[in-house]
Amino acid sequence: MRRFLVFVSLLLIACSPSWEESPYEVYYIDGTKTLGYSLGEGGYIGRIDEPVNITANEKFISVYACPYKACGFYYIDKIKDHKFAEHDEFVFGPYTNEQFIRLVKKLGLPSISSE
Repeated sequence: MRRFLVFVSLLLIACSPSWEESPYEVYYIDGTKTLGYSLGEGGYIGRIDEPVNITANEKFISVYACPYKACGFYYIDKIKDHKFAEHDEFVFGPYTNEQFIRLVKKLGLPSISSE
């Protein structure tokens, strides 16, 4: 019985999001890790696949991600984003490290590393 409880506890921890700032969460579906917009009750709209590092401020989310095994820097404009918006209206990238550093200074994006 004790082993069963430990197993269930570990399973629940593994299913919980690894990063969350409402309404955004990292979730897993079929082994793919995705940063998405939560609609509630387990529903999501995907924003960026395979995030590695995420940081946010009041206006933006900065993401270092490796979708399709091609790593780059991205950002989400939280002010423009909503559940009915088109993806290309508020998700920008990929950018190289040098390009992203310039955007951090220009737009006030939160700094992020590739680690």
